[in-house]
Amino acid sequence: MNTKQVTVAQYGIGPIGAEIARLLLTKPWVKLVAAVDIDPGKIGKDLGDVIGLGRQTGVKVTKDLPSKVDVVCHSTASRMREVDGQLKSLLESGAHVISTCEELSFPLDKQIRETLDAVAKANKVTLLGTGVNPGFVMDKLPLTLTAVCQEVTALEIIRIQNASTRREPLQRKVGAGMTVDEFRKAVDAGKIKHMGLKESLILVGHGLGVEFDTVSDENIQPIVADREIVTKYLKVAPGQVAGVHQTIEGTGQINVRLELRMYVGAEAVAADKVIVKGIPDLEMVIKDGVHGDRATAAMVVNAIPRVMKATPGVLTMDDIPVSFR
Repeated sequence: MNTKQVTVAQYGIGPIGAEIARLLLTKPWVKLVAAVDIDPGKIGKDLGDVIGLGRQTGVKVTKDLPSKVDVVCHSTASRMREVDGQLKSLLESGAHVISTCEELSFPLDKQIRETLDAVAKANKVTLLGTGVNPGFVMDKLPLTLTAVCQEVTALEIIRIQNASTRREPLQRKVGAGMTVDEFRKAVDAGKIKHMGLKESLILVGHGLGVEFDTVSDENIQPIVADREIVTKYLKVAPGQVAGVHQTIEGTGQINVRLELRMYVGAEAVAADKVIVKGIPDLEMVIKDGVHGDRATAAMVVNAIPRVMKATPGVLTMDDIPVSFR
């Protein structure tokens, strides 16, 4: 790698943004020069204090990006319509942008995608949506596994996450501690849903070179606790919701099914699995699964050198190689 340091800004200092910032600060090839957040309680403070680093960084949190940088690591919201203005502005500043916005992993809103693509190309920069899921475990990794197949007829991708080890907002986002009725009302209101599952499905189909004949609706059901579960942040009684069980399926030339179970108390069964039917049949299991928060930060930071060399425009994880950097 070129010994010249890459200037980077962290945009959004929530739990994931803080995880990314901590990792950026360990990389000798990165010079973290800016941190952006809208929280008045963070603005003006040293980034080290905000992310619990235990030391000063010399970088003060600001409301807006104070100067031009090579790359912006963006982590603010999950939905494209909530962040497209931010992304457009960052691209117009001449920075490559790597975002954890789940819907950006494979933008299904054609109008927003085309607008952002045009802005990125006009400014000769790249926009990438990535993370662990979507971004790797349920899309990039299964696609990589199929590279050794002569034929693929079906893919089943299963992610079972022990939410007990994850941040508090995620535990609450999967409905832990709710009654079943509260859970179902929250699902109907759009408040409980793992974002990005459909994007992962379409990304897998795109990577395999197929368009699905049919794509199912996302089925979202509660996982009910059969025992008391206590985490760092909450307590779940037997009969209350421990988390979410979400599935989606695409059928056609190649059938692809994605299943996500994310709940507190899943210690004994947590795993990431990919099952390929084809020539040859394959099955891969990552025992205990990939830790979402740490892996998301790694995906963002490790993508920086790849994105800087990539073709300008809106890219997906199917467009770039991956490795530790």
